[in-house]
Amino acid sequence: MRAEQAVAHPVPVGTEVHTAPRVERWGWVWPRWNDARIPFAAILTLYGVLGFSFFGFNRNPWQMLAIVASGSALDAGLGWLLRREKVVPLSGYISCCSLALLLNYSHSSWLLLLPVWLTIGSKYVLTYEGRHVFNPSMFGVATSLLFTRELITAAPAYQWANGEIALSAFIVMAALVLFFFRVGRTWLVLSFLFFYALQTGLRAYILRHHLPPEVLFLGTLGAPAFFIFTFYMITDPGTSPKTPRAQVLLALALTLVDLVLHLKESVFTFFYAALTCATARFVFLHARALWKRGPRAYLGAVFSPGPLKRFGAVGGLGAALAAGYFLVVAPSVQSRPLPFHMQRLEASHTGLGSTMGDVLSKVDPRVLHVAKWVLSVGDAVAAGDFDGDGKVDLFLTHPLKSDGDRAALYRNLGDLRFERVKVPALEHIAASYTTEGAAAGGTFVDYDGDGDQDLAVAVAFGPSKLLRNLLRETGTASFEDVTTRAGVGDHSVSMAVTLLDFDRDGHLDLFVANALTTHLPDYATPTPFNFFQLPPPEYPGDRRMLRFFHNGWHNADNGGLNVLYRARGDGTFEKLDSVALGLKETRWSLAVSTVDLNQDGWTDLYIANDFGPDELYLNEQGKHFRRVVGKLFGEVGKDTYKGMNSTVADFDRNGWLDVYVSNVHHALQAEGSLLWMAYPGKDAFVPELKDEATFRGALNERRFGWGAAAGDLDNDGWPDIVQANGHLDDRLDHLYDSGRKDYWYVNHKLMQSGPEVHTYADKWGDIRGRVIYPNEPRRAYLNLGDEQPGHFVDVAKELGLDDPDNSRGVLLADLDDDGDVDAVITNQHGPASVYRNTLRDGAGKDAAHFVGLSLVGDGQRTARGAVGTRVVVSYEEGGKRVEQVREVGLLGGLSASADPRLHFGLGRHAGPVTASIHWYGGEVQTVQLDADRYHVISQPAATAGLRGSR
Repeated sequence: MRAEQAVAHPVPVGTEVHTAPRVERWGWVWPRWNDARIPFAAILTLYGVLGFSFFGFNRNPWQMLAIVASGSALDAGLGWLLRREKVVPLSGYISCCSLALLLNYSHSSWLLLLPVWLTIGSKYVLTYEGRHVFNPSMFGVATSLLFTRELITAAPAYQWANGEIALSAFIVMAALVLFFFRVGRTWLVLSFLFFYALQTGLRAYILRHHLPPEVLFLGTLGAPAFFIFTFYMITDPGTSPKTPRAQVLLALALTLVDLVLHLKESVFTFFYAALTCATARFVFLHARALWKRGPRAYLGAVFSPGPLKRFGAVGGLGAALAAGYFLVVAPSVQSRPLPFHMQRLEASHTGLGSTMGDVLSKVDPRVLHVAKWVLSVGDAVAAGDFDGDGKVDLFLTHPLKSDGDRAALYRNLGDLRFERVKVPALEHIAASYTTEGAAAGGTFVDYDGDGDQDLAVAVAFGPSKLLRNLLRETGTASFEDVTTRAGVGDHSVSMAVTLLDFDRDGHLDLFVANALTTHLPDYATPTPFNFFQLPPPEYPGDRRMLRFFHNGWHNADNGGLNVLYRARGDGTFEKLDSVALGLKETRWSLAVSTVDLNQDGWTDLYIANDFGPDELYLNEQGKHFRRVVGKLFGEVGKDTYKGMNSTVADFDRNGWLDVYVSNVHHALQAEGSLLWMAYPGKDAFVPELKDEATFRGALNERRFGWGAAAGDLDNDGWPDIVQANGHLDDRLDHLYDSGRKDYWYVNHKLMQSGPEVHTYADKWGDIRGRVIYPNEPRRAYLNLGDEQPGHFVDVAKELGLDDPDNSRGVLLADLDDDGDVDAVITNQHGPASVYRNTLRDGAGKDAAHFVGLSLVGDGQRTARGAVGTRVVVSYEEGGKRVEQVREVGLLGGLSASADPRLHFGLGRHAGPVTASIHWYGGEVQTVQLDADRYHVISQPAATAGLRGSR
């Protein structure tokens, strides 16, 4: 071991402390045992471990490890290359620990290497007289937020929301920094906290009419991200001033720049303020050097071999990383020429026009300020042939519309024209929304097996409805409300009602997914939650009626209990014990898919949940459901995302049905959609599900995603995806003539408060007149098929589907019976959008063959609607065998049902196909089907000649 050596170059800590003598062992320079950076590294490491194991960070430990390991390796490598020093990269380690805590990426994103390069590279390139000027981790965070177009964002505020525990941990860290490690930046920290508290008080006064002041204070000064910035980032001795006077001036400058940024309603102000101040110092130092030395001497120093070598090494590495990302990891994909488009039809043609109502003003007066948020969903569309004429009819719900449009049935007249059908039962539902709840979704289904399409209506803040079609009994399609008689009239807050035969007895059982809690907590007697009529206070300060918002932003478990009703076979149902069945979770359930994911012949459930992990329930032969939960973030059941939608299709044609879950990807939560690709699992009962949305091009980045639907838009035999986007605009409550005001600026501090604050509606900011990512273009993800199976490219603009709006449900169905799928997309603040697919009208018809089929079960082994039945269509094309898989299900995604007919695109194959029909609960039937037509297949009588039982 050599003698101790002084450090030649101060090494940043991302939060750096005073340098200490180091020793050399085995050819490497090591920090001494009393180096103050070691406790810093230990604290940040501990917090990272606690983050993914206890605090609930939406980060996989391998992702965090990749950030820290790559940054440490890069720091060590550049130190050797540029300085010929083999230094243990403790500085780079600490800087990248900060990155791992402060930044957020979509799952499995290789973009995590970009801030590492920015952070470590800034140490070697952005220098003055050999010393770095920018705190490395601050530079990496701020520039990533500025230049990655929301592909990288700050870690979501809610990931820190483990209440007082997380905050206490950082208070302890702060005390250690100030009083134990003695970094010599006490004046900087204390003055910054003082100035920032005053500034926050000023902003609280300005925003007092929009947000409770205590929420702003708690959300700002109590955020762990703020603590990291204050105690670990600006205190870096290598980049912060030493004298008390200079420290106070820096704290004042940071606070003032931060205040100016607040005028722009930025949500990352202190990072940008630090970058601005450091940039000003960097420019000042170099300008002063240029003035003192003269241009020749200054430029000679800048372009000397040393700086050029540093620029070349860091820049070359950046170019290599960019090339690897764009050419290998996420190559740009161009779609093939499209021989069709989606022609938008006006309401004057379709007959699906509607007018807005005054529902937002009808809620309980105590929650008017959040009405637009709570009632931001429920515009839904359902498809089914209710009158038996062979055409697909529509049912639309529109909670914010007028009484006549709030729950409306439309008969298909052909040519994508529809007429309103008068239904007294629906008129009653539409008119009684303040007392009996608002219609928020629908499902056509023959629940009683009499051969006509009945209608199940999801209702929020009242009992969901079951309407029986009397077509078979009277010869005329009309509906009667049998909710109470059927035994399914429990209070609900639902947007998704579906049916499945979970016990394979031939009768469809009713599943009601509840989003918000159905009954208000804290009351001694059960008190149904009705947003329009909340209970009056029973004593001074009674706020119990206002406690209905989610108790977490990434792990909320105070939603409604989902309910399963078993069909008795006589038109009535028995309510089952959800907890005993294994359906015990009380998440914020928005959408549900019924699908046999493990191919054991029993229908499973995939439930998409807002503000928390989704739920996959595998059906244990009709006796119980087993919830599948992975061990690490990014595995099924561990997503912590905002699951809005659940859509099922075999996107890569491997014979296993996959699940697409749309999501949010924006400045405060760079999460993006999930695409669970299914494969055989090690355990035959549990399939392997891998989220591959990022790599397959279906992330839906920079969008506020809602409903989606899978369908073969171009009939090439590969399922495509149409995605609805856009949250809320101000067209119903316009208040500000100075431009649209962002609600997240007002309310994002609430995300950093604990559940004791944000579960109460009176603590939320006033949303009236403000917007949340409004009117965003939709996406149409075209499956690249044989070129790249199960990979997608967005062609919405080319197809004409990208009209910006606040869209919700997406229905893909052949509404004009011409062999291609058309689209109906519901919009929160306007009429539904209808698009005619022109694929089979033009020159591309010869490459757009199809086959379609409707299935009719025998009503004994398989329900009449054949729900759960799996169909495999096979044929020869280009010398190889092609197989496509579909399964009969009722819901196609959030706020939309599925096409009642199974539609298979065949591309250029115009001959017959073989269809293997795996009747749910019955045998396998094999039939030959001609192309370019729809077929009706009835389940044959049981016979020994039919092979294989499911």
